Amino acid sequence: MGIITQSAANRRDTMRKSRLIKPTLVAAAVATSLPAFAKLDVNAVATAETIYQSVDTEENGNRSLTTVTVAPKVNATYQTRTFQGLWSGTYTHLERDNDDASQRQDYAEYSYSAQWVPFENLLSFQAAGALNYQNTNSANFLVSDFIANSDSLAKTRSNRLSSTLTLDQGDWVRGQGTASYSDTASERSLTNNNALDNDSYQLSGTLLNGDKAKYFIWSVTGTYQNTERGQTNDGDFESRAGDGYIDTRIYGDWAIRLTARHEANQISDRDDTNSLVREFNSYGVGLTYRQAENRYISLTANKSDSDLEEDDGETFVGVDMQWALSTRTRVAATYGRRFYGESASASIGYNSKYLRTSFSYSEDVTNTSRLLADPENLGVFVCPASSTSIADCFQPNSLNYTPDASEQLVQVTSQNLEFDDNIILRKSANFQAGYDFSRITLAFSWRYTEDDYLDEDRLRRTYSFGTNVAYKIGSYTNITSSINYANITGQGAEDVFRGESDNWNASIGLEREFGRRLKASIDASYLKQEGDLNTGISQFGNNYTDRRLSASITYTYD
Repeated sequence: MGIITQSAANRRDTMRKSRLIKPTLVAAAVATSLPAFAKLDVNAVATAETIYQSVDTEENGNRSLTTVTVAPKVNATYQTRTFQGLWSGTYTHLERDNDDASQRQDYAEYSYSAQWVPFENLLSFQAAGALNYQNTNSANFLVSDFIANSDSLAKTRSNRLSSTLTLDQGDWVRGQGTASYSDTASERSLTNNNALDNDSYQLSGTLLNGDKAKYFIWSVTGTYQNTERGQTNDGDFESRAGDGYIDTRIYGDWAIRLTARHEANQISDRDDTNSLVREFNSYGVGLTYRQAENRYISLTANKSDSDLEEDDGETFVGVDMQWALSTRTRVAATYGRRFYGESASASIGYNSKYLRTSFSYSEDVTNTSRLLADPENLGVFVCPASSTSIADCFQPNSLNYTPDASEQLVQVTSQNLEFDDNIILRKSANFQAGYDFSRITLAFSWRYTEDDYLDEDRLRRTYSFGTNVAYKIGSYTNITSSINYANITGQGAEDVFRGESDNWNASIGLEREFGRRLKASIDASYLKQEGDLNTGISQFGNNYTDRRLSASITYTYD
């Protein structure tokens, strides 16, 4: 029974070699076929537009301006099995004739994004950046572009590089860590003497229990970020935060929770009182009701340990919840206390076949450079990289849709920033909704931000909403319309920062396609600014009305 014949041994050896050769042949086949996955797409879009303006100002009466713009745009996407990248560049040439003189201006802009995943579900590298012209003056939000209030625009460059390590297959421990670097620079700022020129470094990570954990559910997260404010010489802006909890199951879906949190924000190289570390710690105990990993509610009683005497030793209630109502709906929220008082955050998402909504509320200690380098994106529409109209966009089919190289998630609203780069406590709420069915595409947005300047006696609030509609009246014809409104209020010790402004930007247009490459459109626009908030440069003053009529032709080459 223990004797093996030579022929049997030969057969086993042959089978063993076959098992080794087959994976080798498969790997070789995959390696040689990789170029077949590579896909490079390049297309160009050229737009010529004539714009007639009639501007009624409070100080100078009526003015008439005629502007001609030519804007070629090139888009390039490259995609392989492990890499996808997008680069888009636009060059805008503008010639303007008005009642007084003629002007010629040129604006070059680009944006890019890339992701390389050498090891799927393990290691990835990301890069994103842009060079564009952005509004530096919060009072001119929605009413600054190349045509009006162009002096409020500043050429701004931002780049971000990051790497993410993911360990999500552990039975007992899972984790994810990200390291990133970003730089932000602008040719000038709100006051024209302290342009942005900053580098930021960030480390963040999460460790949590694996799938086999039943009686102990736990999580630990931490973040460190350092922003070098080189231009203003006001010292580095450092932030660190960490929090963790452990739920110990006691009966059924109920568990006892122990929780702790740490936060500190500091400006280095300062010898005044503002250089102190604003540190806040808390720890607590409570109960958790958990049905699944993404369905739980936790209530805790917490005690604070703060640098500020009025907040030290305070007892407060903490709430932490995640509840997936269905595969289409998810809700997450927290409530507690930080160094400035009560604090909350929330995230709600819903996705159906035709309707997608997204809401977020957050509170962060930040500055303009950080907001530019890592903007929030709650895009509810996916649009082609070469898109010129919301009519070309569509609704993604899930809450976690990942665009490919030729697509991008597009927001229908933008944040109102001021290029002063002071340290602010920003409380921000952002709601976006998109509907796409049959002939109509509809987008709606609402946003609220409150910027509390921690080093100054100053506060700014912005309320804004917007709608965008595209309606197909035929196979090749669309009607488009948009209405955007913002109310900006400022409070502060200095008169220049106090006041209120109501800004409107509305338009209606008709688009007609002639074949696959040519598109013509006629648009009417209405812009209005009214109020007494004047924190920077405004071409027509604080109170004016701008009416525009434009005609354009767009040619696409691919």
